[in-house]
Amino acid sequence: MNRNFQSYLIALVVLLSCLSAKAQDPHFSQYFQAPLYTNPALTGQLNGNYRVTALYRSQWQAFGNSFTTASISADTRKDAWGLGVSIIDELSSNNNFGTLNGMVSASYDIAAKSNTPHHFIFGVQAGVLYKSYRTGDITTPSQWDPATGGGTGDLGEDFGGLSSIMPDINFGFMWFNGSAKVRVAPFAGAAVFHLLEPNDDFGGGNVKLPRRYMVHGGARIRTDNGLDITPHAQIMYQRMAYNAIIGTNFSYALIDTETRLEGGVSYRVNDAVIPYIGMLYKDFLFGATFDVNVSSLSDVGTFKNAVEFSLTYTNRKNKYRQEYICPRL
Repeated sequence: MNRNFQSYLIALVVLLSCLSAKAQDPHFSQYFQAPLYTNPALTGQLNGNYRVTALYRSQWQAFGNSFTTASISADTRKDAWGLGVSIIDELSSNNNFGTLNGMVSASYDIAAKSNTPHHFIFGVQAGVLYKSYRTGDITTPSQWDPATGGGTGDLGEDFGGLSSIMPDINFGFMWFNGSAKVRVAPFAGAAVFHLLEPNDDFGGGNVKLPRRYMVHGGARIRTDNGLDITPHAQIMYQRMAYNAIIGTNFSYALIDTETRLEGGVSYRVNDAVIPYIGMLYKDFLFGATFDVNVSSLSDVGTFKNAVEFSLTYTNRKNKYRQEYICPRL
C-alpha cells in the first residue's frame, strides 16, 4: 500500500467520523499548558499581568503528512475578572479536512476581594466553529480518459456542503487554594463544551454537535528542597467517547537561578504513556511530550506515536500578589 493511498484512506476515515459527529474534540497531552482550552474558568488565573500560550501536536506521522493540532491563546487578569482569546486549528493528513475554533473568554472570581486563599471562579467562552474539506488533492475514476490515458479536471462527483460554521458556547467552574503558605494546595474544576449543541450541517447533514463534559483536579505539593509535585487527572465524555488521563508532574527550582526544571509522566487510559519534560526560564516555559501508544494501535508500528510542544510566556512585571499561586490545570 503506497503512502499517498494511505493518506487518502485515513483522510476519508476522518471525514466519515466527522459526518457521523461521534468523534471527540481535539485533545492535548499537555492539557495543563492549555488553560483556556482546558477550562474557561482558568481564563486570567495567572501569577502575572498577562499570558500567551502556544501548542503544537503532530500524530500519525507514518501517513506522510501527519495529523496536526495547533492552538494559541492570550489572557489577562484585572481584579476579579479574567479576559482572554483563543484559536485552535486541526488539520488532517494532506490538509484536506480541517476545523477552526475561535473563542473569546471571560471569568469572574467571586472570592477575589476576600481574605480567603480559596478561589471560586466561573468562566464562559463564546465564538464560532468552522469545518471545511478541500477536494483539490482528490482523484476519482471518472477523471480517467481512456483515449489519452490522462485525466480530466472534473471529479465527476458532487462534493457540495463540505463546509459549515456554527456558534459555540462553553462554560466552566474552578476552585483552588492559592495560598503560598500551605504545603498541599488542591484544585478542581468542571466544564461543559458546546453548551447549546448547535446544528452541524457539514456534508449536507443536519445533526447536533454533541456536548463535551469534562472534570479535572489535582494538588500542588511543595517540599523543603525546591521540589514541587503535582498529581493530576482529567476525564472527558462526549457522546459515547471517553478520554481519561492521570499523571504526576515534577518541578525543581535550581539554586540561585531563575530556572525550574520540569518533568513527569501521564497515562491516557487504554491509549498511551506520555513522558513530559519542560523548563521554566524567567518568564518563558517550554514543554514537550511524546505519546507512546500502548493500545491495539501499537501493532500498526509507526502509526502509534505523537509529539507535542508548548511555549508559554507570562509577563510577571509588577505582579499584584506575590503569594498568589495558580494551578495550570
